[in-house]
Amino acid sequence: MTGRAALCLAVVALSMLACKRQVTAALAVETACLSNAACGEGRHCVFSPGLCGRGPTPGRCAPRPASCEATRAPACGCDGKVYDNDCFAHVAGVDLAVMGGCETTIPDWAACGPRFCDVRTSYCEIYLSDVFEIPTTYTCRPLPAACRPRDGGVAPTCDCFPPATPCHAFCGPLPTAGVTGFHLTCQGVKEPRR
Repeated sequence: MTGRAALCLAVVALSMLACKRQVTAALAVETACLSNAACGEGRHCVFSPGLCGRGPTPGRCAPRPASCEATRAPACGCDGKVYDNDCFAHVAGVDLAVMGGCETTIPDWAACGPRFCDVRTSYCEIYLSDVFEIPTTYTCRPLPAACRPRDGGVAPTCDCFPPATPCHAFCGPLPTAGVTGFHLTCQGVKEPRR
Protein backbone atom coordinates (compact mmCIF):
# COMPACT_ATOMS: atom_id res chain seq x y z
CA MET A 1 0.00 0.00 0.00
CA THR A 2 1.33 3.39 -0.92
CA GLY A 3 1.66 6.26 1.50
CA ARG A 4 -1.13 8.11 -0.27
CA ALA A 5 -3.54 5.13 -0.01
CA ALA A 6 -2.70 4.70 3.69
CA LEU A 7 -3.36 8.39 4.30
CA CYS A 8 -6.75 8.13 2.54
CA LEU A 9 -7.69 5.09 4.64
CA ALA A 10 -6.68 6.92 7.83
CA VAL A 11 -8.80 9.96 6.88
CA VAL A 12 -11.83 7.73 6.13
CA ALA A 13 -11.41 5.83 9.42
CA LEU A 14 -11.14 9.06 11.44
CA SER A 15 -14.18 10.49 9.64
CA MET A 16 -16.21 7.39 10.50
CA LEU A 17 -15.10 7.57 14.15
CA ALA A 18 -16.04 11.26 14.37
CA CYS A 19 -19.41 10.50 12.78
CA LYS A 20 -19.98 7.65 15.25
CA ARG A 21 -19.19 10.00 18.17
CA GLN A 22 -21.66 12.61 16.86
CA VAL A 23 -24.40 9.99 16.43
CA THR A 24 -23.69 8.59 19.91
CA ALA A 25 -23.85 12.10 21.42
CA ALA A 26 -27.10 12.83 19.58
CA LEU A 27 -28.61 9.57 20.82
CA ALA A 28 -27.55 10.33 24.40
CA VAL A 29 -29.48 13.60 24.27
CA GLU A 30 -32.62 11.77 23.13
CA THR A 31 -32.41 8.78 25.50
CA ALA A 32 -35.91 7.49 26.30
CA CYS A 33 -36.78 7.25 29.99
CA LEU A 34 -39.55 6.28 32.37
CA SER A 35 -37.85 7.85 35.40
CA ASN A 36 -34.72 9.81 36.33
CA ALA A 37 -32.93 6.51 36.99
CA ALA A 38 -32.53 6.02 33.22
CA CYS A 39 -30.81 9.42 32.81
CA GLY A 40 -27.19 10.18 33.59
CA GLU A 41 -25.93 12.53 36.27
CA GLY A 42 -27.04 16.11 35.76
CA ARG A 43 -30.06 15.01 33.69
CA HIS A 44 -33.72 14.33 34.40
CA CYS A 45 -36.65 12.67 32.64
CA VAL A 46 -38.97 15.11 30.84
CA PHE A 47 -42.33 13.80 29.68
CA SER A 48 -44.21 15.19 26.72
CA PRO A 49 -46.97 16.19 27.05
CA GLY A 50 -46.14 16.34 30.77
CA LEU A 51 -48.20 13.42 32.05
CA CYS A 52 -45.55 12.48 34.65
CA GLY A 53 -44.89 9.10 33.00
CA ARG A 54 -48.54 8.03 32.91
CA GLY A 55 -48.97 8.52 29.15
CA PRO A 56 -48.27 6.03 26.38
CA THR A 57 -44.98 7.68 25.39
CA PRO A 58 -41.76 7.50 27.41
CA GLY A 59 -39.99 10.71 28.37
CA ARG A 60 -36.61 11.93 27.18
CA CYS A 61 -33.52 12.67 29.21
CA ALA A 62 -32.73 16.38 29.30
CA PRO A 63 -30.01 18.36 31.09
CA ARG A 64 -30.85 19.90 34.45
CA PRO A 65 -30.34 23.68 34.48
CA ALA A 66 -27.17 24.83 36.25
CA SER A 67 -28.91 27.85 37.80
CA CYS A 68 -32.25 29.67 37.80
CA GLU A 69 -33.52 33.22 37.92
CA ALA A 70 -35.38 34.13 41.09
CA THR A 71 -38.58 35.05 39.20
CA ARG A 72 -41.65 33.95 41.16
CA ALA A 73 -43.98 31.89 38.97
CA PRO A 74 -45.03 28.90 41.11
CA ALA A 75 -45.14 25.55 39.31
CA CYS A 76 -46.48 22.12 40.28
CA GLY A 77 -44.02 19.23 39.97
CA CYS A 78 -44.80 15.59 39.25
CA ASP A 79 -43.77 14.91 42.86
CA GLY A 80 -46.75 16.97 44.12
CA LYS A 81 -44.52 19.79 45.42
CA VAL A 82 -44.76 23.45 44.43
CA TYR A 83 -41.52 25.07 43.16
CA ASP A 84 -40.77 28.80 42.83
CA ASN A 85 -40.75 28.38 39.03
CA ASP A 86 -40.30 25.77 36.27
CA CYS A 87 -36.51 26.04 36.41
CA PHE A 88 -36.27 25.18 40.13
CA ALA A 89 -38.38 22.05 39.52
CA HIS A 90 -36.03 20.99 36.72
CA VAL A 91 -32.94 21.66 38.87
CA ALA A 92 -34.48 19.30 41.44
CA GLY A 93 -34.90 16.71 38.66
CA VAL A 94 -38.68 17.03 38.62
CA ASP A 95 -40.86 17.46 35.53
CA LEU A 96 -43.99 19.63 35.59
CA ALA A 97 -47.39 18.00 36.12
CA VAL A 98 -49.43 19.28 33.17
CA MET A 99 -52.67 18.33 34.92
CA GLY A 100 -51.60 20.06 38.14
CA GLY A 101 -52.51 18.21 41.31
CA CYS A 102 -50.45 20.07 43.89
CA GLU A 103 -52.70 20.55 46.90
CA THR A 104 -50.81 23.61 48.16
CA THR A 105 -52.71 26.89 48.40
CA ILE A 106 -50.74 30.09 47.92
CA PRO A 107 -52.27 33.45 48.88
CA ASP A 108 -53.36 35.32 45.73
CA TRP A 109 -52.10 32.54 43.41
CA ALA A 110 -54.52 30.05 41.82
CA ALA A 111 -53.62 26.63 40.46
CA CYS A 112 -53.83 26.55 36.66
CA GLY A 113 -52.59 23.18 35.38
CA PRO A 114 -48.85 22.89 36.05
CA ARG A 115 -48.52 26.56 37.03
CA PHE A 116 -50.18 29.09 39.31
CA CYS A 117 -51.67 32.39 38.11
CA ASP A 118 -51.27 35.59 40.10
CA VAL A 119 -55.00 36.33 40.48
CA ARG A 120 -54.32 40.05 40.91
CA THR A 121 -53.06 40.28 37.32
CA SER A 122 -54.18 37.12 35.46
CA TYR A 123 -56.87 34.47 35.08
CA CYS A 124 -56.67 30.78 34.17
CA GLU A 125 -57.83 29.93 30.65
CA ILE A 126 -58.64 26.22 30.26
CA TYR A 127 -59.24 24.36 26.98
CA LEU A 128 -60.62 20.94 27.90
CA SER A 129 -59.41 17.88 26.00
CA ASP A 130 -61.43 14.70 25.71
CA VAL A 131 -58.32 12.65 24.85
CA PHE A 132 -55.96 11.61 27.68
CA GLU A 133 -52.86 11.64 25.46
CA ILE A 134 -53.65 15.25 24.49
CA PRO A 135 -53.95 16.92 27.87
CA THR A 136 -56.13 19.86 28.69
CA THR A 137 -54.38 23.19 28.05
CA TYR A 138 -54.00 25.64 30.94
CA THR A 139 -52.72 29.19 30.38
CA CYS A 140 -52.43 32.24 32.63
CA ARG A 141 -53.84 35.15 30.61
CA PRO A 142 -53.72 38.87 31.47
CA LEU A 143 -56.71 39.94 33.55
CA PRO A 144 -58.79 42.78 32.03
CA ALA A 145 -58.49 45.98 34.09
CA ALA A 146 -62.20 45.81 35.00
CA CYS A 147 -61.62 42.38 36.57
CA ARG A 148 -58.75 43.29 38.86
CA PRO A 149 -59.40 43.17 42.60
CA ARG A 150 -60.66 46.45 44.01
CA ASP A 151 -59.52 48.20 47.15
CA GLY A 152 -60.04 45.93 50.11
CA GLY A 153 -59.23 42.83 48.02
CA VAL A 154 -62.78 42.35 46.72
CA ALA A 155 -62.81 40.62 43.34
CA PRO A 156 -65.48 41.55 40.79
CA THR A 157 -67.81 38.93 39.28
CA CYS A 158 -67.41 37.17 35.92
CA ASP A 159 -69.45 39.97 34.30
CA CYS A 160 -66.25 42.05 34.25
CA PHE A 161 -64.93 40.14 31.19
CA PRO A 162 -65.58 41.70 27.78
CA PRO A 163 -68.12 39.69 25.74
CA ALA A 164 -65.46 38.83 23.11
CA THR A 165 -63.27 37.06 25.70
CA PRO A 166 -63.00 33.37 24.65
CA CYS A 167 -65.21 31.10 26.76
CA HIS A 168 -66.39 33.84 29.13
CA ALA A 169 -69.75 32.03 29.30
CA PHE A 170 -67.99 29.31 31.35
CA CYS A 171 -66.43 31.59 33.95
CA GLY A 172 -66.04 30.58 37.56
CA PRO A 173 -64.17 31.43 40.75
CA LEU A 174 -60.70 30.12 41.63
CA PRO A 175 -60.27 30.28 45.40
CA THR A 176 -56.86 30.98 46.88
CA ALA A 177 -55.71 31.57 50.43
CA GLY A 178 -56.29 35.27 49.62
CA VAL A 179 -58.16 37.03 46.78
CA THR A 180 -60.40 34.80 44.65
CA GLY A 181 -59.41 34.54 40.98
CA PHE A 182 -61.16 33.42 37.80
CA HIS A 183 -61.05 30.50 35.40
CA LEU A 184 -62.61 30.57 31.94
CA THR A 185 -63.17 27.04 30.67
CA CYS A 186 -63.59 26.25 26.99
CA GLN A 187 -65.47 23.07 26.11
CA GLY A 188 -65.91 21.61 22.64
CA VAL A 189 -63.88 24.32 20.92
CA LYS A 190 -60.39 24.21 19.52
CA GLU A 191 -57.83 26.48 21.14
CA PRO A 192 -56.99 29.37 18.79
CA ARG A 193 -53.39 29.79 17.67
CA ARG A 194 -51.88 32.95 19.14
